[in-house]
Amino acid sequence: MTVVDIRNKVTDSRVKLIEISGSTVYYAEEKAEEGHYSLFLLEYDRNTKTERVIANCFLGDPAVVLHFYSFPSDIIVVMESGESSARLLRFDKQTGQEKNSEELRFVGSFADCRALDESRVIFYTEENERHRHLFEEYKKASGFERIAYLYDLEEGRYYYVRDKRLCNLSAEKLIPFDVAGERMLLILEPYGSEEEKEHCYRNRRWLGDEISDNVWLCPLLDFVVAVKADETHLPLELLLSAGTQGLVRYVGQDQNSLYFRAKYYPNSDQRICAVEKAGGKKTVAAELNLKEGEEPATFFIEPCPTRIYRVTEHEDTYGIQGVLNSSVNSQYSKELGQFVACVEDRFLVAEYVISDETDSFVFYSIFDLETNQQQSFECRCAVQDDTIVLY
Repeated sequence: MTVVDIRNKVTDSRVKLIEISGSTVYYAEEKAEEGHYSLFLLEYDRNTKTERVIANCFLGDPAVVLHFYSFPSDIIVVMESGESSARLLRFDKQTGQEKNSEELRFVGSFADCRALDESRVIFYTEENERHRHLFEEYKKASGFERIAYLYDLEEGRYYYVRDKRLCNLSAEKLIPFDVAGERMLLILEPYGSEEEKEHCYRNRRWLGDEISDNVWLCPLLDFVVAVKADETHLPLELLLSAGTQGLVRYVGQDQNSLYFRAKYYPNSDQRICAVEKAGGKKTVAAELNLKEGEEPATFFIEPCPTRIYRVTEHEDTYGIQGVLNSSVNSQYSKELGQFVACVEDRFLVAEYVISDETDSFVFYSIFDLETNQQQSFECRCAVQDDTIVLY
């Protein structure tokens, strides 16, 4: 376990972590300098404990919302204010070169976005007052509530996504990942929230049995080629599906597998399904059911890499037991707060929040299960693999 403490380097600014890797931490700072509001992209070397400014630029509006995407060579930044435009920047991690600076214009208001790789970003927009008439015509013609654009940074060009399975989603439902040197795109098409899906099951007599959660898979290159060819039915492979009597939801991934939570409503059986990235083999990785006579418990999921824990509340402690990809079995004091993560099956991370009507204070504690030693910090915290970053 390694603790990377960059708090002394990021005071008096708004900080957002971008990437935690084996030797570096990439992060962004927003701060005011000499009357200007600026964005700095920085690299922190974990070995030398030094930081390097990769690039910086002015932010015209302090209220702008920033989205960051890190790739092996580049960092992509999207700046937006929920209006009909966005600014897109791409920087070389090594040299800081600004490889792209684009002002994008949309029909409708910016809703969300996701970079699929170093040169392609998908944007979603929603109806606004300015483009209300255009959106009404669009919805009549297509039946879609949103417009999806694929933007190619190399070409400097938009392409409309026309597949109905994509157009009513949000960008967070598109999950790119790599396997055997190929970039794949996982597309999550759930039916509403979990509460809405269960409502459909309870009212299936009137709603029918054709209401499904679907999970699709496609090589990213095939996806891009089909979108650019203006195809209305993209070459997506159905990976998993659950009809009205069940539910399937993505929970995370690791180097080898994708993980999904599946529930069968008639008997409330709930399990974790693992799908191998290479080959697609499906297995039941864990059961999330409490047996008769077992005390009440909840299940906590760390998404990436995926680990699952059973959390049991006692009078003065929380019990933590590994269910998937963890063998931890221990307890810690409730005084430390809510369970956040477990590193190397030894170091528990917990969060404790103190708040009043005007302010709140967040404390993170690292508790060593072997030595019972504890360290607490007032800061923000992120955990990735065996690394804990304090900032």
